Amino acid sequence: MTSRFTTKRIIISIISITAIAFAIYQTQKASNENDSANSKEKKNTLSIALDSKIQSGDPRLIGGDANSQYIENLRFLPLIGFDEHGNIQNILIDEITAVSNKSWIITLKKNIKFNNGSLITAADVVATYNAIMNPEKSFPPSPRKAAFNSVTLFKVNSPHEIQINLKDPDASFLNNLVIGILPKDAILNAAPNKINDKGYESGPFILKKTTATDWLLTRNENYNYSSKPKVENIDFKIISDSGTRYAALIRGDLDLVQNSIDPDKVSLIQKSMTDKFQILSAPKLSTTYLAFNFRDPIFSNLKVRQAVAYAIDRRSLLQFRLQGQGSLAKGMFPPDNYFFDNSLPEIQYDQQRAKNLLKESNIQDPITFAIKVSSSNKSTVEVAKAIAANLKEVGFQPTVEMLENSVFLDQVKKGVAQVWLSPWVGFKDPDHLRFVFASNMVAPLGGNRGAYSNQNLDELLQEGREEINPEKRKIIYDQAQQLLSADLPYVYLWHSLNIAIVGKNIEGYKLYADGRYWSLVNVTKN
Repeated sequence: MTSRFTTKRIIISIISITAIAFAIYQTQKASNENDSANSKEKKNTLSIALDSKIQSGDPRLIGGDANSQYIENLRFLPLIGFDEHGNIQNILIDEITAVSNKSWIITLKKNIKFNNGSLITAADVVATYNAIMNPEKSFPPSPRKAAFNSVTLFKVNSPHEIQINLKDPDASFLNNLVIGILPKDAILNAAPNKINDKGYESGPFILKKTTATDWLLTRNENYNYSSKPKVENIDFKIISDSGTRYAALIRGDLDLVQNSIDPDKVSLIQKSMTDKFQILSAPKLSTTYLAFNFRDPIFSNLKVRQAVAYAIDRRSLLQFRLQGQGSLAKGMFPPDNYFFDNSLPEIQYDQQRAKNLLKESNIQDPITFAIKVSSSNKSTVEVAKAIAANLKEVGFQPTVEMLENSVFLDQVKKGVAQVWLSPWVGFKDPDHLRFVFASNMVAPLGGNRGAYSNQNLDELLQEGREEINPEKRKIIYDQAQQLLSADLPYVYLWHSLNIAIVGKNIEGYKLYADGRYWSLVNVTKN
């Protein structure tokens, strides 16, 4: 059979081949452009893992969880902040004048703007703090309210001047002025947690979108406090499982993970992956503890608490479970803190003494209880299990109850937990002891979640709060720590190190002692 190729058929064939080739070309071009766009977006986005969800982005309601506080000042500028060593630095404040030991005049910097273009004034600052101190009846109570119970006056003197008066002297008060400022308009009109997409932010980044697993921030192009951020986007990825966080880091899906990679994995990276990652470490304002609920007649028994303390092999736990990434704790304050009391006794691991104390407690029935712990950190869960094993060896019958982080926090605050394992992080002043242990700070008013009460301690903590002289304050807080050491409302375990695993292509990141991410403003991604 003979094929016939007419001119018409040849033209049709050429057109068809050309069309197919053009389609292939367009597909490849689109694919290349898409790859290029994705590559550009990835280069302009810094991906960071968080170990639990952010409970709130509203400064009026932030305070219940660390992650909400860590990123607050990236979106909302506060009156004061802290440098990488934990020292106070002025942000919106231009000058502070002490009128007395319980009164200050604060002058604000001028021409700092919210994202909507309006200037930050004294009226905005006063409205923000009043919303926390005196919320509307329909508004939920702020976790920060207790820090301002002694305020008698917080008023506008002029567009850029504020006066604050307290009923009693409070040497720690200025440390509380870390709340992100909202416009007065937001205070009047925005419902709880309904402040996004309205131009209320003044920090280097604004919130672009949120999902159950991501908080995506983008550069605030109207930011005028200092130089604009070098990176365009920050994607905070909420990854509650520590193994998944580690896998994402190794896979290259994360650029930075701070204080949420298991110690054994940190050691592995240090040994074999320094070509891909930088390991940054520094002292951290952090103390991990085992706490007791004094509402429970078993744990209000001092002999029981002492038995628990002597039964825990803290040194081995720190060495093997945490790979030595920290130091043993004698009290709340780390050794490099001015208020650390070196004379505090170190509780030694002594199983026989623990058994004797348990017998002396005169509790006949087996002591069964759950050690509650957040499931967001695998190493903390493993520590809880190891502590439970230590306690079983001396006669206790504990179990470990792992809870999703928000559930864990809720149960601890409501006094449901008998015993729990957790850290305090980011505390700047010894008045933190009053927040945690004073009788009038029982949750939800403060951080006394175990309902511990000691009148002598209350008097010391109030005296320390009112004393301005640092040397005299040191003497007072040393006495307070001695009382706590004898009474054991907490078994202090260790002070963790600040550790960040950072990609080699990331430059300019610094660790802050309180865990905040302020240095992201100066980070570049190559």
